[in-house]
This record gives sequence, C-alpha cells and structure tokens, in this order.
Amino acid sequence: MSNKSKIRNYIERLKNNSFVSKLLKYAFISFVGEGGAAFVAFFATIILIRLIGNENYGILAVAYSFTMIIDSFVNFQSWHAMISFGSVAKENKDYASLERLIKIGSIIDFSTAILGTIITLVTASFFGSLFGWSETTIQVIYILAFQIAFNFTGTSIGIIRLFDEFKLFSIFRILTEVIRLALIIILCGIFKMGLVGAALAFTFGYIVGYIVLFLMFLNILRKSEEVSIKGVIKSEIRSDWKKVFNFTFWTSMTASADIPVQQFDIIFLSMLSYDIVAVFKVYKQIGQVLTKFSTPLKQAVMPLFSELITKKKFKECYSYFNQMVSKSTMLMIPLVILITGGSMLFMYFSLDPIFLEYWYILLIYLMLRGVALAFGAIHPLFIALGQVKKNFIISLIANATYVAIVLVSIPYIGIWAILLGLSFEYLIVFGVKSKVVKKVITLRLQQGS
Repeated sequence: MSNKSKIRNYIERLKNNSFVSKLLKYAFISFVGEGGAAFVAFFATIILIRLIGNENYGILAVAYSFTMIIDSFVNFQSWHAMISFGSVAKENKDYASLERLIKIGSIIDFSTAILGTIITLVTASFFGSLFGWSETTIQVIYILAFQIAFNFTGTSIGIIRLFDEFKLFSIFRILTEVIRLALIIILCGIFKMGLVGAALAFTFGYIVGYIVLFLMFLNILRKSEEVSIKGVIKSEIRSDWKKVFNFTFWTSMTASADIPVQQFDIIFLSMLSYDIVAVFKVYKQIGQVLTKFSTPLKQAVMPLFSELITKKKFKECYSYFNQMVSKSTMLMIPLVILITGGSMLFMYFSLDPIFLEYWYILLIYLMLRGVALAFGAIHPLFIALGQVKKNFIISLIANATYVAIVLVSIPYIGIWAILLGLSFEYLIVFGVKSKVVKKVITLRLQQGS
C-alpha cells in the first residue's frame, strides 16, 4: 500500500470516528478563536507598555488581578451545569428540562454578576491598605469593577458549546480583544489618558464583548426548534433549582479554590515591585500561547466526555483521555523550547532589558505550564464523571499549599517562590485526580458488568 493510500485510509478512519472527528473540528474552531485572541492581546500588551510604561502596566495588572479574584470567587459561572445536565436533556429529548436549566443558569449569572461588582467596590480600599497599594491602584480597581456587572455569560457559553456553535465563542474572543486594542490606541495613544485610559479600555472592551456573547446566545434560542426564549421565561424551576444550583456552586467553588494559582501570583509579586509584576504578567501572557494549544481541546472535549459517560462508555472515555495526555505531552516539549526562544528574541527588540533578565524564570515557568496543560484533559473528565465536590476539595488543598509556600518563601527567594508553589500545586492536583479518575471508572465498569 502506498503512503498516499495509508494517509487516505487514516483520514477516513478519523472521519468515521465520531468522537475524534468532533473533537478535532471543535478544537480547531476554538484554537482559531483562542489563538487569535491571544495574539491580539499580546500585541495590545506590548503597545500598552510602550504607551504607559512598566510601572503603570504593573499597577494595571495588580488592579485587574484583584477584580478577577472577586469575579471568580463571587460570580458563579454556570456553563459546566449547562453542558453536564444539558447533554442529558438533549439525549433524552427533554427540552422542557433544558429550558428550566437555562432559566436557572441565567438567574444565577445575573445575580452573582451584580453581587461581584458590589463586593469589588466595597472591599477595594480595605485590601489596598492590607497590601500597601497606592491610591492610583484603588482608583483603577473602581473602574475595572464595572466589567463584572456584565459578566453574566456562564449560561451563554454553556449553551453555545452544547449546541455545537463553537465558532460563535471564537468570534467573541477575537472581537473582544480587537475592541480592547482599538480602545487602548484611541484612549492611551491618541488622547494620552495614560493609566486611566488603559483601565477604561479594558472595562469597555470586555463589556462590549460580554454583551455581544449574550446576544449570540439569545439568537441561538430564537432560531432553535427545541427551546425558545418564551419557554425559558415561563418555565417552572422549583423542581430543578436545588440540583442545578448545588452543581454550579461546587464547580464555582472549585474555580474559586483555583484563584491563588490563577491570580495571586501578581498580588504576591506586588509586594516586591510593580516592575516585577509587569515582567511576570508578560511571561504569563507568553504562557498563554501554550494554553491556546490545549484550551481548545479542553473546551471541545467536555461535552464529548459528558456524551460518552451519559451513554456509559466509560472504558472508551478513559482510553481517549490517555491518548490525549500522551499526544499533548509530545506537542508541549518542542513548543516550550520554540516559544521561549521566539519570545526572548521578540522582547529584545520591543521591550526594556528587564524583561530579558529573568529568561530562566520564563523557561521554567513554561515547562511547568507545559506539564500542566498536557494533563489538562483530566479536569473536564473529572467534572463529566460528577466529581464536583472532590474537585473542589483537591483544588482547595493544592491552592492552600501554593499560598503557604509562596508566602513563606517569597521574602527569601523572590520570584522563585511562584515557581516553587506551582510545582507543589500541580503535583497534588494531577497526582490525586489521576487516582480518583481511575478508581471511579473501574468501579463503574464493575457495576456495569
């Protein structure tokens, strides 16, 4: 058989495998959106640093991290529930249940978005005093807080993915970053509004993006033959409220438990200097390039894992998970090397020398992120298996360990403390989750036999 025939047969097998073909299709669409958004965001960061300087960018990064911490902790995002319960409703053709699910998710989203905004505005001054932030940092937090009020997007994201409209989310991601970049150029470049202009660009950029995403969600409901906006509004939710709220609560608490690793690094580094904050924030954005290769798979695989588990295909599901880890590991190794070298060259020509001084931090950080992303498929699998409470407990323990290690060591080893904390956090999460997943799947296979 010729090589051309082998390739043709391989492609044909992929097409015939519904899981793989859907995964590749959705992952590609998500990759275009995430990759495009990451490119625009990084380009916007370079321009912003050139316009407002390292220190002001560091202040903006600290203020933004604080608002994201409150947003993640208070503003429940219900998209996990939309996919987990929505997959079952679609499989059973129980569209009345799906309408109830959408209404519950929307109520949760709007309520917690408003609550998150209020808490941010009320607590900013207290935490500013606690960490010794300047009055300017507090003012920037006040501006950024209003974007949280419009982040009622959990249900929108879940329904967009449940109805296989991944392209809409990709459009939202790119459009949001393009609008933010345009506002940065206008407010900071043309009108010379400095740090305040940057904060306004962030706030209004994200607000417009959130509104567009919500309108996309409403359009899906309008066009759907199974569910309708009218049906969602009129649905009686008392029978499902507790089940959906509990699921959303625990998945949101897990996201909250992950806040230290996601956002606290910037807060901790603000104890050293705003210049160090600016450097590490740029490194994190470079790390997002790696994330954009894995996030599309993670986003695409959640509904597919849920579908397989609903059909009780546990062995097949676990096999796909192991294949994804193996292939992701092979992808991450060369990517880490290429991205480190390429980003150093780019920063040499575009940013101050301080961004090159910590090249070894960048390399080790990308290596750690590469390992974490290679095993990233375990998170949606864990949720799809219904292990939301255990997910929260594991994340809470791992992140508490991270916080303790960083707080104790940062006065002595500086920025190295972040990498040390990450190493222990990843070791706990992936070690424990791997054992739990294997145990749960083995048990369910035994129960099904």
